[in-house]
Amino acid sequence: MDISANVPLAQRPDHVPASLVRDFNLYSPPGMINGETDDIHALWKQIQDTHPDIFWTPRNGGHWVVTRYAEIADLTMKPELFSSTEPFVPIGIIPHVGPSQLDAPEHPPFRKLVAQAFTLENLEKAEIRARKAAITIIEELKPRGRCDFMHEFAGVMPIVTFLNLLGMPESEQPYLHNLAERMTPGHPEMVAAHAEATAYIEALIEDRIENPSNDFVSLLVRAQVMDRDLTEIERLNIVRLVVTGGLDTVINMSSFATTYFARNPEKQREVKDNPDLCDRVVEEITRRFGTSNLARVARKDMDFAGAKLQRGDQVLGIFPLSGLDERVHEDPMGFNLHRTRGRHMNFGSGPHLCLGMRLAKRELKIFVEEWMGKMPEFRIAEGTAPSMSTGIINYMRDLHLEWDPA
Repeated sequence: MDISANVPLAQRPDHVPASLVRDFNLYSPPGMINGETDDIHALWKQIQDTHPDIFWTPRNGGHWVVTRYAEIADLTMKPELFSSTEPFVPIGIIPHVGPSQLDAPEHPPFRKLVAQAFTLENLEKAEIRARKAAITIIEELKPRGRCDFMHEFAGVMPIVTFLNLLGMPESEQPYLHNLAERMTPGHPEMVAAHAEATAYIEALIEDRIENPSNDFVSLLVRAQVMDRDLTEIERLNIVRLVVTGGLDTVINMSSFATTYFARNPEKQREVKDNPDLCDRVVEEITRRFGTSNLARVARKDMDFAGAKLQRGDQVLGIFPLSGLDERVHEDPMGFNLHRTRGRHMNFGSGPHLCLGMRLAKRELKIFVEEWMGKMPEFRIAEGTAPSMSTGIINYMRDLHLEWDPA
């Protein structure tokens, strides 16, 4: 589904030179076939190699696109130049969801509040439960010789982790996984799924008002920010941000990595044979397999990357390309366990650095140690192909694996 199908083409503004115009649609970029590809990062890399560092598209309301590390870093690290108020393309496609769409001075107090969900104690408890979930799944799958990786592993472990972090029952995992899939931009049920998520979170908050506990949602119910109680909509937005924010990054990043290893058995063996390099593997996964494509809004007229921006222009960053830029990394499409400095913006940077980054890396480490370390050598299941799509999130649709049971 092309989410922008009914959005009319924008007229080229006078400050945009014709030489920088490209017919580019975030939801169906060149190389996609019927909204799918079997390697989304190779597709993005091709665009990086064939398009200007910055260009303007009339699609999705008309906006700029940047594809290189330096410009994507500027988007995230220079809030004096770029506002975070409209990170989604096209503008207005997703309702405002709280802290992720605030600038200073409002943003820091809300960020400090959300950070309380990610204390060291909470992270350690969540990690213990996540590892237990991973081991249980692997013990069940290993004798079978095949699996639906997205639904049977990648979509289980990270959601179980967040449920524990938020004090929610693990029995909610199948429902939340299904909800996360339907909320993905481009899914035909996206609008209904977002409404369903709102109702779900409203009920969760109401339950914590009546039955407070020591979990993060209960903390929010009684929290204050800037010397006042949170409003109902602020509570809703913060809980929605934390809950839904934990439902896609690790699911997709681990699935992209698993696809790569299934296609490159020599790299799969290298990871298995070097458990002491686990932290390096995690860093290389986060560099190589980014998941988000987010925008900022120019706060003033400026010269930027050879283009003239006007105040209010939306600028989209293809964040995975920050780690795939050969100007920053030698052999960026390779997977190098000995790479010492994997520079990228795949968790953002600056004031909007992802608060869940430490948890995501812990989960990825569990994926490397348990799945990569203990499963037999796996491959793409015969007669199947990975299915990936893109939009605000680069995501895996299907990934079927097989292996020779011991």
